[in-house]
Amino acid sequence: MKLLLFIFILVFSSGTKSDELLISSKINAVLPDGMSVQSIKESQIENLFIVDIGDLQPIYASKNGEFFFYGELYAVEGNTLQNTTKDEINLKRKSILDEALSKDDFISFKSKNEKYRVTIFTDVDCGYCRKFHNEIKDFNDLGITVNYVAFPRSGLDSISYNKIVTAWCSEDPKSTLTKMKQGKDVQLSLCQDHPVENHFLLGQKIGITGTPAIIKSDGELLPGYLPPEELLNRLN
Repeated sequence: MKLLLFIFILVFSSGTKSDELLISSKINAVLPDGMSVQSIKESQIENLFIVDIGDLQPIYASKNGEFFFYGELYAVEGNTLQNTTKDEINLKRKSILDEALSKDDFISFKSKNEKYRVTIFTDVDCGYCRKFHNEIKDFNDLGITVNYVAFPRSGLDSISYNKIVTAWCSEDPKSTLTKMKQGKDVQLSLCQDHPVENHFLLGQKIGITGTPAIIKSDGELLPGYLPPEELLNRLN
C-alpha cells in the first residue's frame, strides 16, 4: 500500500513538474526581452496555470503552454464576484515589499494601540500628502501605524528629491518630515547612506504613479488620500 502511494505521488509530482517546464519553455519563447517566467502554480481552474512573468500581473496559461491570456480572472462566490487576479497582484506586491523593506527604511509614526500598519509612499511637496500628515494623530488614535517610504514624484533629479533625502538623513527624521509637510523651510542636508533612490525605484516597480499611495499589510494598493475614518473602514 505504501509503495502504491509513493508511486502515485511520484507520478503526480513528475507530471506537475513536466507541465511547468513545458509552459515555461513555450511562454519564454514569446516574451519580450527582459521578461521571463519566474514561477508557475496551479490556478483554481483545472489545467489552467498562473504564470509569474516578472510583472505585477500574472498571465494564465493552458496545461500545454500553447494558449494563454493576460487579463482578470473572477471567481463566482454565491451572488458576488471575487477578482482572483487582484488577489495575485496583492500577493506579489506584498512579497516584493517584504523582501525589499525593513524597519530601517521607514519613517514611522506608531500608534500606541496599534491595530493596523500601512506603508505609504509619500512626497513632501504633495498637497494630499500634507493633508494626510496633518491628520497623522487621528490615524494613530484610530490604531493605525503609518510607515512612510519616499517617493519624490518629480524624480531623482529634483528639489523634492533633495528635500525628502534631507528628512531621511536627519537626526530627527519624524520632526524634519513634519516641518517640511507643514511648508516650513528646512536646511537641506544630503547624506550618502539613505534609501530614497531605492524607495523611488521600488515604487515604480510595484505600480506607484502618485502620492500618497497607501498599501495595506496584505499588499492591496489604495491610491490617493483617504480620511482617517474611511481608511479605518477600508482596513476593516
